[in-house]
Amino acid sequence: MGWHTWLPDSGRASSNKLIYFAIYLWKYGGNNARRGNHHNTIQSKLSSVIWYHRRYCGLQLRQSPQMTILRQGIKRMSDPVRKKQPVTPAFLHLLRRSLNFTQPRDRLLWGSVLIGYFFLLRRSEYLAIGKRRSFYCLQTKDVSFADSNGNQVTASSASAITIGLRGAKNDQYGRGSRRTMHQSGDRSLCPVRALKHILRARRDLNAVQHKYLCAELDTKTVATVIKRTARKAGVPESNYSTHSLRSGGASALLAGKADGLAIKLLRRWMSRCFEEYPVQSAKSTRDLAKRMI
Repeated sequence: MGWHTWLPDSGRASSNKLIYFAIYLWKYGGNNARRGNHHNTIQSKLSSVIWYHRRYCGLQLRQSPQMTILRQGIKRMSDPVRKKQPVTPAFLHLLRRSLNFTQPRDRLLWGSVLIGYFFLLRRSEYLAIGKRRSFYCLQTKDVSFADSNGNQVTASSASAITIGLRGAKNDQYGRGSRRTMHQSGDRSLCPVRALKHILRARRDLNAVQHKYLCAELDTKTVATVIKRTARKAGVPESNYSTHSLRSGGASALLAGKADGLAIKLLRRWMSRCFEEYPVQSAKSTRDLAKRMI
């Protein structure tokens, strides 16, 4: 657009430039395809501009009433957000049957998928994204086997696993936390078995000393397997990706009538946003008709 990187002040002229920038994003998107951005993307970019000016220029940019009206109009005209569908236990069983457990990489992938599912992890919290990782990506030294009281034990006597989360993108103070998940009772879908799969695969791959729990496993590999499973299930693969594991775990907990506070604490949500994830399942509606008569 030929503008200077920084706005000079917080006056009307700067507010107008923010408005022009939002219109430009709505029409052209600032990408090679010159495809306009949706409301959420525009809002994120505007927030970044405002934050950088506050952080590095000591300047608090103001959003004028005209900007508020413009954003409301863009929101109204944007297509609805297409959320990824949550995976189900049946989906995970189908995924498992597509893997070859004589191959260490398949075993590593399976264990990692289950860790993401049971602990409701964001992809950046346990997988590599391309060639980079977040500073809070799950490290090997932060994971251990535990007994029913959360005390560290050997793998052979473990009934639970504990992971240490160093941070997250919504952890503004970098406090981190530790979370424990116990055996599920299922021979295939179990967090304890998941960690055993990962450690065995790391040993077979000569990656025992790797800093990160899931070694070199990346989001692209996991997403590819999830989409392949979706095709086998006869559902649109575009509806599934790595986030489907996180939303699937939250959906399963809600369908199983888990306490809302327990879910918030497990994933350190500050609000009840997880209630937006679930898609109503047949199991969750089993007794609704009875309650209506």
